[in-house]
Amino acid sequence: MLHLVTPTQGSTSHDRSSDPALRSGIEAARLAAVERYGILDTPPEPAFDHITALAADIFSAPIGVLGFCGTDHVYFKSHHGLDATQAVRGADPAAPVMTPWLRAQFANGFHAGVPLHCPDGHEIGTLCVIDRRSRRVDEQQMRRLRALGGVVTDMLAMRLAARRALAQAEMTSREVDHRAMNSLQFVASLLQLQSRAVMPETAQQLRAAANRVLAVARVHRTFTTIGTTDRVPILDHLRTLCVELSSSVGSEIRLESRDEVEVSKAQVLSIGLIVNELVTNAHKHAGDPISVAFRRVDPTQNELSVLDSGPGLPAGFVPTDAAGKGLGMKVVNALAAQLGGALSATNHPTSHGARFTVTFPVS
Repeated sequence: MLHLVTPTQGSTSHDRSSDPALRSGIEAARLAAVERYGILDTPPEPAFDHITALAADIFSAPIGVLGFCGTDHVYFKSHHGLDATQAVRGADPAAPVMTPWLRAQFANGFHAGVPLHCPDGHEIGTLCVIDRRSRRVDEQQMRRLRALGGVVTDMLAMRLAARRALAQAEMTSREVDHRAMNSLQFVASLLQLQSRAVMPETAQQLRAAANRVLAVARVHRTFTTIGTTDRVPILDHLRTLCVELSSSVGSEIRLESRDEVEVSKAQVLSIGLIVNELVTNAHKHAGDPISVAFRRVDPTQNELSVLDSGPGLPAGFVPTDAAGKGLGMKVVNALAAQLGGALSATNHPTSHGARFTVTFPVS
């Protein structure tokens, strides 16, 4: 006969109520408590595996299990010395949750377990040791098992606090980016408004400044949609950027790339500003259409290119030579250096037009 050793379950008289509606409400609240921890049916983790191994060692038992209670199963977050990954959960709230499964699998064996409770008193799981033969236990062993159960609930509490802190940080980050975007768009509007009241040459410089400010605002708008993640699908950002630049500068701007590439969030601002400068420069000096391309050259290098349909580059043109270059080209060189890469320029190998390329390391 199976020998069960369990401490008081910590249940209230309501848990044992025969009122189906009351028991259903309690069970719904318990399941909600389990869901808050995001622990059900998740992959093994070394920290929990260490706990079940230590629990088994305390009892000199071959099996240690840490399980969390779902609707009708107990899912094993850690199962030291056992291949099974879940057990049918017992329906009797007055008995240990794994009693039916234990009786079926270890009819002549031994089980010692402690329930795991969340702060509001709901039983969310169990930490137990199992043997296929009967044995004796002492209070010191049970005290240590209860202490390990306390370590598990403390770990869960810290995980929950971290999840909530991350959610709050993500909300704050989105709010900051949203406000920054609005402020930058306001500044750009002021610059564009001012450009209408000055001489043509000054107006052109103010519009260029407004476009640079808007490029930064677009990056912050992208950040409001991705939260705190450190990787950004760059083609989505470039696709939106090309549409908006087409409307802004009055040129046809195509995104030629198809395969999505993720880049570091820290690189997005430089990439967006480089495209803004090169597209603006191509519109000024060349004809439509203008093409933007981004690709992963190899596992270590990214390549960003802007191609125009103009007359091509003059002989001896060196994009990294600051002498005689406009502000836009100086900005692109500075941004390429910020990415840890370099700017190069060539005439189109098979057609007319120029190709500006920034190659930089994968972050």
